[in-house]
Amino acid sequence: MYISFFTWSCQDTQVAEGKALAQKHCATCHALPSPDVLPNNVWKYSTLPYMGTLMGVQKEIDQLQKPLSDYAILKSPQALISDEDWDKIKAYYLAESTAKFPETKPNPVTPLKNLFTVEDLPVKLEGGTFPNYTAIKIDEAHRQIIAGDQSNRIIWLLDKQGKAIQQWKDQNALTHVDGSAGKYRFTYIGTTTQANPDVNGVSQLVTLAYNKSLVNQQDLKNLNRPLQVSAANMDEDSDEELVSCEFGFQVGGLSIWKKGKTGAWAQQVVETQTGATRVIIKDFNQDGKQDMLALFAQGDERIILYLNQGKLQFRRKILLRFPPIYGTSSFDIADLDQDGDWDIVCTAGDNADFSTVLKPYHGIYVFRNQGNYQFKQSAFFPQNGATKVLASDFDMDGDQDLVSIALFPDVQKRSSEGFLYLENMGNTFQTKSLPIQHLGRWSVMDVGDLDGDGDVDIALGSHAVAKFPEGSFDPAWKQAKGVLILRNQKR
Repeated sequence: MYISFFTWSCQDTQVAEGKALAQKHCATCHALPSPDVLPNNVWKYSTLPYMGTLMGVQKEIDQLQKPLSDYAILKSPQALISDEDWDKIKAYYLAESTAKFPETKPNPVTPLKNLFTVEDLPVKLEGGTFPNYTAIKIDEAHRQIIAGDQSNRIIWLLDKQGKAIQQWKDQNALTHVDGSAGKYRFTYIGTTTQANPDVNGVSQLVTLAYNKSLVNQQDLKNLNRPLQVSAANMDEDSDEELVSCEFGFQVGGLSIWKKGKTGAWAQQVVETQTGATRVIIKDFNQDGKQDMLALFAQGDERIILYLNQGKLQFRRKILLRFPPIYGTSSFDIADLDQDGDWDIVCTAGDNADFSTVLKPYHGIYVFRNQGNYQFKQSAFFPQNGATKVLASDFDMDGDQDLVSIALFPDVQKRSSEGFLYLENMGNTFQTKSLPIQHLGRWSVMDVGDLDGDGDVDIALGSHAVAKFPEGSFDPAWKQAKGVLILRNQKR
């Protein structure tokens, strides 16, 4: 009895010390994840070994198996923690985590009727593999769609009915399209979207004309896995600068590029953090200067506002911060409560790294603007693997509704959550869906008036070849065409 009590006492002491050490070491780099955000076996066999690798714990690195061993190149040059302290942190997470998440009852989802018609587009290459879309863009001015299929290395140009006008083969993975009316800026992440140390992303100006594709200028090259490059006038000069989001691998960040007298672009790094995913450029404080609102979705997951002070200097305000396990994947802004200021909606749902299980905190988060750059969560709508959310007045009733897609839905139990429509009801949102889960696994989305009739349509692209959470592959996706138009019927 004495031995058992002594053993329990030592274990309790180790767990308590591990909790304190986690607060000391882990919370210096990102919001501290609590043990209950993952099941015990995921902590033990995936997430903790990855964390140990990043911290340079050699005995952890020596035990790595594929595919985790591929990430040993991310290890710290020197150990950031002793083996003894690392063992205590592991003991804390393994002792305090549960075997599995408790069962949660999903929010009721009602059918979305009489708003959209569903048009499955036949843009699959003959003899090619099933598609994997990494970018989609509605060009309202030309009433066209641009869509990038990474698997078949094709960029498609489609008319307003979804008919293929042109295709350009042997293209790298397209991640973003800026511009309209046939003149665009394309962002290519590189040869693959998979995590890798290659620095081969580019940004280029492109003019699309019938039966040809003319590259005017490759502005930026050797970018580190860029997801977005946009042009905007960020300083007092008349010329536009370029703003880049590099998701990166070991290095990434948010940067502004200014063109010099020789025509070369000079980089000014605004934020060095990896995971730069999206930036919204807007005069947020109405002082006549363009500001930036950016999402960083890796490690220290944050939404940060950069207020322009002039001469390309910015004052930084962290608006929202999330635990690194959440997988924050997208955000948008809109006046959701019609009080005259902008609110934030974001998704958590990246589920392709080191904790590939369905998570109860994945979904759509609504944060209301409290004034003075303070935001408070007002709603949460569960959606496994939520990937992208956009706001617009789809039903034309005067308020902003939401649409959200999920790259990692729970196909077996909640198949309708692959596409969700949240109708703004004033004080809340009503969750609805369309029966399109058999047509694709939605990875990219854009909204806009595709056919010029005055209402907002939706374009979706499928990505059925990525890593899956348990039980989430639908064989029907292999037959899917890959691009879908949800045509608004309000007008």
